[in-house]
Amino acid sequence: MPAVIESERLLIRPFQSRDLPFFLEFMLDEMATEYLAFTEEQKTEAGARALFWEVLDSKQANNPIIALAIVDKENGVFMGSCGISPLGEKGVYECYYSLLPKYWGMGFATEAAKALVGHFLSLEEVEVVKAFVSPGNPRSIHVAERIGMAPMGEAKHPVSGMEGLVYEMRG
Repeated sequence: MPAVIESERLLIRPFQSRDLPFFLEFMLDEMATEYLAFTEEQKTEAGARALFWEVLDSKQANNPIIALAIVDKENGVFMGSCGISPLGEKGVYECYYSLLPKYWGMGFATEAAKALVGHFLSLEEVEVVKAFVSPGNPRSIHVAERIGMAPMGEAKHPVSGMEGLVYEMRG
């Protein structure tokens, strides 16, 4: 788990307990989570609260959930979330990124995804980072393309079972 990943305008850091209200705002925003593989329960206040504490508590575990807050470097404002997780095959990881809608269209998702993927591909144990994207989510498709991920066609997500487009980048 990185202490912080820094880009030109953003800090990408582990969630902190003070982020709970912002995380709840994010999880309860239907547009922000529309294409993400959260359960309907996780998109309720109680479910989002439980998920938040599960992420924070996982820092003490051998396999932490690498879910990170995206914050504005200048003023510390919470903008969204990104993260990475192993996909089962050795050296293969999945990344995700999502912002609150008020931050869409300003290049923040591209900047966050580029910093996140770049950081993890610099680690010896990470060989490939994949992004599973809904075909109905052109913004996310553009982010994957802008950061240089290669389109790999359609596939079923190995965990969620959702059908989508796969993009990948190798270290």
